[in-house]
Amino acid sequence: MPYPVVQLRDVDVRIDGQPVLRRINWRLAPGEHWAVLGGNGAGKSTFLRLLRGEVWPSPGRGERIYFVDGAAQRTAVGIKGRFALVSPEAHDRYLQLDWKQTVRDVVHTGFAGTDYPYVRPTREQLDAARGGIAMLDIQPLLARNVQELSSGELRKVLVARALVGRPQVLLLDEVCDGLDGPSRGKLLQALDRIAASGTQVVYTTHRPEELIPAITHALVLSDGKIIRQGFVRTAVARVSKRIGARAASSAVSNSVFEQGGEAARAPLIRIAGANVYLGRKRVLRDLDWRMREGENWAVFGANGAGKSTFLQLIAGDITAAAGSSVERFDLARRNTLWDLRKRIGYLSPRLQALYREPLTGAQVVASGFFASIGLRGKVTGAQSRRVSELFSRFDLGPLSRRDALQMSYGEFRKILLLRALVHQPKILICDEPFDGLDADAKAEFSAMLEQLSQNGTRLIAVTHHLQDVPTCMTHALLLENGAVACQGELADVRHHAAMKRLFDE
Repeated sequence: MPYPVVQLRDVDVRIDGQPVLRRINWRLAPGEHWAVLGGNGAGKSTFLRLLRGEVWPSPGRGERIYFVDGAAQRTAVGIKGRFALVSPEAHDRYLQLDWKQTVRDVVHTGFAGTDYPYVRPTREQLDAARGGIAMLDIQPLLARNVQELSSGELRKVLVARALVGRPQVLLLDEVCDGLDGPSRGKLLQALDRIAASGTQVVYTTHRPEELIPAITHALVLSDGKIIRQGFVRTAVARVSKRIGARAASSAVSNSVFEQGGEAARAPLIRIAGANVYLGRKRVLRDLDWRMREGENWAVFGANGAGKSTFLQLIAGDITAAAGSSVERFDLARRNTLWDLRKRIGYLSPRLQALYREPLTGAQVVASGFFASIGLRGKVTGAQSRRVSELFSRFDLGPLSRRDALQMSYGEFRKILLLRALVHQPKILICDEPFDGLDADAKAEFSAMLEQLSQNGTRLIAVTHHLQDVPTCMTHALLLENGAVACQGELADVRHHAAMKRLFDE
């Protein structure tokens, strides 16, 4: 039997004193490609970090052994160059960096694994970089500032960055989150080619349909323990059956495309002739749109189409160019941004990236009262009761006392939803709310949105997956290159030719 690439023997991992992984026994043999499955908080992200050497087994609780050229090695020295990792945390880090970098510079940092390209790449390295850039189809982005990219665009850039170092193992944590249908398909095809080229792939996903043909094995984590592992067909079959049962209750049925109606109600939001520029780039073009009482809108579009900018315009976080008209509720010009934020709740992956200091879940939710990142004011008794009410209402009490930075990506997303609800907003804006959520959490989150809609909160949600659209959505908007391609009742938009192109029907 050949030496494994890495082997874990009875490994426990504790982070800040809390057990995250328990009695992990696993080995990665040459030529294998693994899917890592499990719910939010199961330990999937920590498992990948353990493989790369970013976290260590707890003292005296098992061992991690790397085999380099046939020699056993129990330290992680030199391992990060062999194991490349693309994760939501890496994605968030590039949104947090204070200096500006082009996409080309970020890709080139993959050669040394640094945040900044301190050394000019060699000719051979540039040739290698071109291969990764072409494979991920990001040539048009090379001169762009990474902080101006959409979530999906930045995710592809980080995969290209990981590839230029020619890693032995490519670790991917929910890598397809934030990608539109065509981009997701191209990335999965690229990953299959990467696996065929000899780079071993280990990646987490909540969606069985994202398992590429090259995957040979799968393991399932629950509460930090491996509950199943083996050949992919055997391990995934039972999980897929369970996921399918859960998803069926929240899947988009034909009835969702029959709801709606163009009643003559006064608009909650009215946008006319709106143009939005970020720097010198026009991101939204001559946009006309309105939202009436009783409507819930799904927003679709490819990566870079302007979806997040559209949401930020509605929320007042950015302003339209002169000559544009943006009216919200009955607010007049004398009203402040603070008045608007009491009426519109906002949830996005970019907001999640900004939280860096240790706070409990309850403190993160309370920060919504101050529209701040971190707690920047004294919480009153009434505000504290509202926070407790939200945790109780959505049965998330145990998360109120947890350190938010130690939560899984999906758990933190739920906390941010509660943060968006502290003012009982009239409209809740959700930018890719289901990304990072497993099937159970997705169903629960969808049910939360359904409940909010029934209680009168209007919804605007961006998604790249038709099956994620909550059944309460009545209308849809499709953006292409910053302009409206089609809009109206969901039934009509669903069958529009532009939608068929986007979702490759």
